[in-house]
Amino acid sequence: MGSANSTLDSSPVSDSFPQAHAGPTFYADNAKALEIKETANVHFRAKDYQKALDLYTSIINQYDDRIMLETIAIARCNRAACYLNLEQYQNCIDDCNITLLFVSSNPNVATKAEFRLAKATRALDDIDAQKKAVDPSYPGRPKYDIAERMREQMRQSSANSAKFRNTDAEEHRPFGYVVRMKGHNPEYVHMRDMVPASLTLGAPRGGEAAYETRREAFVKRIVLSHEPELMQKHPWTCFNCGKAATAWIHSPVSDLASFYPIIKDYARPICEREGSCATITRTAMEKAETEDSEIAREDGVRIKM
Repeated sequence: MGSANSTLDSSPVSDSFPQAHAGPTFYADNAKALEIKETANVHFRAKDYQKALDLYTSIINQYDDRIMLETIAIARCNRAACYLNLEQYQNCIDDCNITLLFVSSNPNVATKAEFRLAKATRALDDIDAQKKAVDPSYPGRPKYDIAERMREQMRQSSANSAKFRNTDAEEHRPFGYVVRMKGHNPEYVHMRDMVPASLTLGAPRGGEAAYETRREAFVKRIVLSHEPELMQKHPWTCFNCGKAATAWIHSPVSDLASFYPIIKDYARPICEREGSCATITRTAMEKAETEDSEIAREDGVRIKM
């Protein structure tokens, strides 16, 4: 087994989930990105780090906001390994920090990102120490601002974002789908998809009812179509009895008409979609929606599933 520096993440990211929702090229693009990643991995193992880096970068630039978060996280983590081997330490740190924001459900990728982050940071510390030894007036490298780097990444992602069109020639935008199991470990699972641009603009005057009906149908379709992907993220157990989970109870909050469209889903895994465990879990979730101030104050519109 190699070190976290020398080994890449080749974790399979399934592209077999049913595409019954908005993004007309979501899973096809994810499959293309995975093909590029495998080619990049071959170059990395051959120690052609620059070629591998270029291919990982092509995934990030071309697909960053329109494929599975886990695929992008792996591409960034692997690119960080290239930067580390090329002694581009600050770039390595950038990719590791961004990777760690999105891999809460993939400890293997997180471990590698943490290792590379620590190694690159130590390397920069050594360089700083050497410079100070030569020049006592050297102030040290600029302070690293991860929040600003994230804003810059978002700006780049927005600039690179392609326009998607379905059979009705409507533009689609990327949005985040975040499932939260409060008090559970992992607590958050991040996914993404595409939403018709018209749903991000809010209800047109006089068309409120039609908009709400369309939004509700869209949210339900997204939630249910991503269940297979969600089930693969973790060995979930039933909220009530602890048996292996086979389904979910969802309570999504839609905030699509915002700068960063998002659906936040307060969900719980259950052993069966119907039955006593499902009933007990629904009751507990309904109670939390009224008594938990954090959930009750959530921005957006709650969709009844």
